[in-house]
Amino acid sequence: MQALIYQGPEKLTLEEVDVPGIGPNEVLVRVESVGICGSELEGYLGHSSVRVPPLVMGHEFCGRIAGLGDQAKGLSLEDKVVVNPLIACGTCASCQRGAYNICRNRKIVGIHRPGAFADYVAVPGENVIRVPQEMDASLASLAEPLAVAIHAIKLGFRPLDDLLIYGAGPIGLLCVAAARQMGAGNIVVLDLQPARLAHAEKLGAIGLSPVQIEDRREALFPRGIPVAIDCVGVQATREQAMNLVDPGGSVIMVGLGHGKSELPMNHLVRQEISLIGSYTYSHEDFQQAVALLVRGKVGIEGWTQTRSLEEGPAAFRELSEGKSAFSKIFLKP
Repeated sequence: MQALIYQGPEKLTLEEVDVPGIGPNEVLVRVESVGICGSELEGYLGHSSVRVPPLVMGHEFCGRIAGLGDQAKGLSLEDKVVVNPLIACGTCASCQRGAYNICRNRKIVGIHRPGAFADYVAVPGENVIRVPQEMDASLASLAEPLAVAIHAIKLGFRPLDDLLIYGAGPIGLLCVAAARQMGAGNIVVLDLQPARLAHAEKLGAIGLSPVQIEDRREALFPRGIPVAIDCVGVQATREQAMNLVDPGGSVIMVGLGHGKSELPMNHLVRQEISLIGSYTYSHEDFQQAVALLVRGKVGIEGWTQTRSLEEGPAAFRELSEGKSAFSKIFLKP
């Protein structure tokens, strides 16, 4: 089979490799569509300590069951499925209290084991969720990033509140979609790329640059900014978010752009601002993401593009350089 292999910073190669074998509790998925995640762009640039080359990345995907382990239950060949790529140990203290997303021994498909930038991928059967046979595979592939957005929104957002979001990439746009489903008031999205801001506005948000928000804050948020969600995660966005939110407000930190940042900690103390880390999602979040997609509450039209697996290196390069007019690119093996 063919697989797109990360060989080191800014180097991806398309190679012929063996179809992965499966264990007794695993299934083999024939990949139909896989999304390029922002965290994978960080890996591609060599900024991710957890993505060690050579590696087949890819954790946002949809496909069909092509093989079943002897002990894999509840699934049939040719079932159309999405996969929760987070594999929890089930025994650590975090898992025992139901916080599987912060399992101390977690493994992730596309990081700790080969992912879905390939014709086939092997995954645990218990991590597989069936979707309707007629569902668009790229739309279904949004289940994972949509679950990330749902989890972040739940951590600090209250229905009817206004919301400030940093980043009009896939997670930022999906935060807009999730917040609208949860009854958000005004949603303002900040980004440096006009094309991405246009996508946010099509989803019902107000798109601005980080500079513009300083002058328009009072008009757009007459009741203040109770929560900001940072889907970028760099010094500038983290610091500005902390300075903009209300006293007693929250900054939900999703983006992993910079490993370290100098932040106005005295301001945080005096204003009782909460910094909340948001990592992946719960089982419930993932199921809710699938349900929203199946019901047609979130779409892919206008802000996504589909390319072949062979075009993967070019797609990574364009996205990492900010040259793509699309916020999300799917690859089809």
